Amino acid sequence: MNASPAVRADQRLPWEPESVQRAQLASAALKQLLLQRVVRRGSQTLLVAAGALVGCAAQNAALEQGELLTRRRDLVAPDSLKLRWTEDKRRLLAGRWINAPLLLGYGHAFPLQRFVVQAAAAAGLKRGQFPDFWELERTIAKAAAEPGFGALAEGEGREPVARPQDVLKAIWPAARRIMVAPMPMEYADEPPLHEAHWPVLLGQLAGRLLTSAAPQLDTLVAAGMIMESAMIASKLDPDLAEAGRWKIAPSQRGLQIARDDRVRKIA
Repeated sequence: MNASPAVRADQRLPWEPESVQRAQLASAALKQLLLQRVVRRGSQTLLVAAGALVGCAAQNAALEQGELLTRRRDLVAPDSLKLRWTEDKRRLLAGRWINAPLLLGYGHAFPLQRFVVQAAAAAGLKRGQFPDFWELERTIAKAAAEPGFGALAEGEGREPVARPQDVLKAIWPAARRIMVAPMPMEYADEPPLHEAHWPVLLGQLAGRLLTSAAPQLDTLVAAGMIMESAMIASKLDPDLAEAGRWKIAPSQRGLQIARDDRVRKIA
């Protein structure tokens, strides 16, 4: 596995220094959201939910980018963002833009894998113990076309957990509202968090939750559950997390992508 290096002290997160307080407030509110709505289902489902939020945010960032460039296909590399249909008429998303915040980094090279590897290594996991997360992504991408896709694989040390799509239905709309919320009146205003930064913020939170879970859970199991749930969530039909928010359709020049609130404003 190409394990991501730890975050260096001299590396700025993408919202620094302009929106540090906004990011801190959003992270605290997102953690509280997870603890209030998910933790009663168990610590492993909490990690699944954290990973699912990162995957959904990665998908959202890819769709935002796709909408921005929907009329400039000359600027889009092949396989950046793909819409697929399964035999049982389900929609799936795939492509490099979706995988980037999970495995490759997105703009500032802070992928989810980096935060997970850093947290797990701090808990004592050795470099050679990590699974190949790239191979995991390929396995999940292949399985996505199969009926019943969405449940985490069974494995030693894993408990029965909620499916990422079921968790997202319950928490993604609230999580998105947190990330676009205005600054409280008692704080100086700061620039909003860009959609491309949402996976980084949520990935950082997932790493912290992994650190908190390390004394109670097998670190290898916990790291794998976060990554697997994120990869599954990133490929799901966006309507499963928030019905109707994204309009996606094929066209002769690629995908047509529009966000519902922007469509309404134009209309």
